[in-house]
Amino acid sequence: MRNFEKPRLIVSKCIEFEPCRYNGLIISSDFVKKLKDYVEFQPVCPEVELGLGIPRDPIRLIDLKGEVELFQPATGRCLTGDMENFARSYLFELNDFDGFILKNKSPSCGVKAVKVYPGLKDGRPRTDGVGAFASEVFDKHPYLAVEDEGRLRNLKIRENFLTKIYTLSDFRNVKKALNINSLIEFHSTHKFLLMAYKQILTPKMGQIVANHNQKPIKDVIKDYEELLLQTLIKPPESTSNINILMHSMGYFSKELSHEEKSFFLDSIEKYREGIMPLIVNLNILKSWMIRFNEEYLAKQTFFEPYPEKLMPITTLYKRGF
Repeated sequence: MRNFEKPRLIVSKCIEFEPCRYNGLIISSDFVKKLKDYVEFQPVCPEVELGLGIPRDPIRLIDLKGEVELFQPATGRCLTGDMENFARSYLFELNDFDGFILKNKSPSCGVKAVKVYPGLKDGRPRTDGVGAFASEVFDKHPYLAVEDEGRLRNLKIRENFLTKIYTLSDFRNVKKALNINSLIEFHSTHKFLLMAYKQILTPKMGQIVANHNQKPIKDVIKDYEELLLQTLIKPPESTSNINILMHSMGYFSKELSHEEKSFFLDSIEKYREGIMPLIVNLNILKSWMIRFNEEYLAKQTFFEPYPEKLMPITTLYKRGF
């Protein structure tokens, strides 16, 4: 079992922390509530930080001649500049954090599908906007893990989010240590995970590690981080995961019986068809690691990218996968 460092996340304060929504309510999220034991949260409410108060008149994104602005219709106040200034100052001062969980569809924090109204008066909104604070987050930190609590109800999105924040948290330790041994260890233990995400970049990352003598260690780590962030942009396809499963099976090919191999291949096929979660195949491989004392595979984060209690197998079967 891995020892996990706690990722550091920025979270909308109205989600499970304080009743600071425009209507004075708090948002319930079972996932965020559970995460409190596993991550370090830093709550923020951009609207309250602007001095809008609790409760407050609602704010909206308004399309004014092709420019999306943030308004408070009841007062006619344009908040675009104030929000941009706060967000840029707040984000500039942040250090050593791994991602964001923001309020879905919020005009300040929504990451997708935020309503954009045609004017200050009521009209039919389009739903392709991004919250004013969230927009600054994407501009400043385009490669970090950024999601809303609504999208995190989707198990695949949640799994990718967890994998990303725990991988980035691990890499923070590399940057803190600032030595080649920590980078070598990170690349070695995350190799299968990186291959699943974007195999084409993994050899390039290996070359950076291998040629570390050509640059100062700080520059080596920076070059590696740039490729790491690119690698984690999109979640792995099932075919990529299957390639890693098959490659891992090869470590035991001489020890396994024909029946064991057939059973595992059948499990992979069920995963391919979407009728069995990946964790089943991972657990089969982990049992073989113990049985045959396979230390190299046992260290691969691909098999346990985040604490299992955050995504128990009962949840996968209950909600689908």
